[in-house]
Amino acid sequence: MQLNEIPIHQFEQAQQMLEIQRNAYAVEAELLGFDEIPARYETIDVIQNLPGTSYGLYIEERLIGFITVEASEKTVEITKLCIDPTYFRARLATTLLEHVLSIHKGQLVYVHTGKHNGPAKRLYTKLGFVRSTEFEPEPGVTLIRYTHSS
Repeated sequence: MQLNEIPIHQFEQAQQMLEIQRNAYAVEAELLGFDEIPARYETIDVIQNLPGTSYGLYIEERLIGFITVEASEKTVEITKLCIDPTYFRARLATTLLEHVLSIHKGQLVYVHTGKHNGPAKRLYTKLGFVRSTEFEPEPGVTLIRYTHSS
């Protein structure tokens, strides 16, 4: 398995990201009981124009998971963390998060997840993220913000 920056402007790479994203967010939508997660309905064009940097895990040439971050001088926002559901529980999300934390030492890293996404909440807590705030972007949908400072 290899971890590399993803050249999102390449159509094939963006297409692989989009497929993983749609499948991963379909699982999260079921966990949250909310089918309207915006990322489930993004297009190739949106993926190819994502701000920030995306890192992916590959088996041979096939992308199996990715993380996208937007970094400023003091903060880093994890905007996407998507794993091919075939590879759930294979520590891929842990590998991607540890990579981001290692290259952004000294910065405040934050991420959001749904209140009812137990696997994500456990993962963030295990890696030292602390629950910092809770908000409701849509009626009946609660997101939690987790922060990590190293």
